[in-house]
Amino acid sequence: MGKIYNKNTFLLLFVIAAISLNLRLGITSVGPLMDSIRTSLSLSNAQASLLTTVPVLCMGIFASLATVLNKKYGSKFTLILMLAVLGLATAVRGFLPGFSTLLITAFLIGLAIAVLGPTMSAVIKKYFPGHAAIAIGISTFFMSMGSAASAALTGIFFEVSDSYMFALAIWAVFGLFGVLVVAFVLKTGANSKLPKQNVSEVKYNFPSPWKQFTPYLFMLFYALQAALYFSTITWLVPMSVENGMSMIQGGMLLSAVMSVQVIFNLLLPIMMEKYPARRNWIYFILVSGTIATLLFWTGDHTLMWIGAFMMGIPLGGLYSAALMLPLDETVTADGANSWTAMMQTGGCILGGLFPFVIGFIYDGTQNHNYTMSILLAIYASAFILITIIGNKKEKNYDDYIVKPSDN
Repeated sequence: MGKIYNKNTFLLLFVIAAISLNLRLGITSVGPLMDSIRTSLSLSNAQASLLTTVPVLCMGIFASLATVLNKKYGSKFTLILMLAVLGLATAVRGFLPGFSTLLITAFLIGLAIAVLGPTMSAVIKKYFPGHAAIAIGISTFFMSMGSAASAALTGIFFEVSDSYMFALAIWAVFGLFGVLVVAFVLKTGANSKLPKQNVSEVKYNFPSPWKQFTPYLFMLFYALQAALYFSTITWLVPMSVENGMSMIQGGMLLSAVMSVQVIFNLLLPIMMEKYPARRNWIYFILVSGTIATLLFWTGDHTLMWIGAFMMGIPLGGLYSAALMLPLDETVTADGANSWTAMMQTGGCILGGLFPFVIGFIYDGTQNHNYTMSILLAIYASAFILITIIGNKKEKNYDDYIVKPSDN
């Protein structure tokens, strides 16, 4: 096995970081402006929540497209194409007003993220097969950095410009940055000097993840973490405003959540690699999230701030844990791609419905107590599910080896 960490490795990690910055900006930038957009366009809470729900549903519906595009055009072209779509869709929000524009661009943003996620997993599995946790940690760290920045600054951009259109569109610069980085830094093909590591020259013929039981458990787990993440970033600021905070204060509260998320996105994969009892780590994360939700439910501003910092633990940790699950269970890049795509497909479709459901219930009740009850129910369900999944299990893949032909 060759040297893992060298100049080319760090260039690849830089590419991963540049892509990851874009993976949530088009969604998390909506949360701080939810009330402003709803008021400006005369929308109901359910309608406004579609700006989060639609891209998350697209992340699920189109995840399998990543496998098709990667096989036909390669990972580099796929990454450039999807980053360009993401950046252009975000930029359009600054030029064309209206709810229809926001919905169409939300669709395109979700489509792009749907393909970028599994493609990133395939790249990580290919070049970091024995050190996937480090690359996952880098990816989720910079994705969370983008989320934290958008949570903290989107409201400020709105206050300065008095335009939700500008506050949403400004994040397109990171899409352009990602396109340039992938185009000029990522070198693939026969002449690539990237530290590709072949775990084995043995070829495998694995059944589709859709025909196996374990991937469905991973899909449900991903759905629960997606429900928690996107429901929180959609409704945390409106709930804060309802409890007497200003929009800027609510945005800073969400930024606190995202900041802690940054730490756990990076820390948890490393700790899970060093101490691989993943079930115990996830128990700790779920308990932290449950306590955070209860603190936020009190409506006391001091306790809400404490709860916000604690809430960053599950929002960061559960996503990293979910990404690690298919990487632990597969031995090839194609396998990681297909398992991740399947997990994201069903997971985002199921989890992405929750922000809309919460908005619909709030329209009818004008009471966020139901929101908190839903979040607590999700934590309880995740606790039961990870108990069933358990820790990583060593498996024998010999039955799937493709034997060479005698001809």
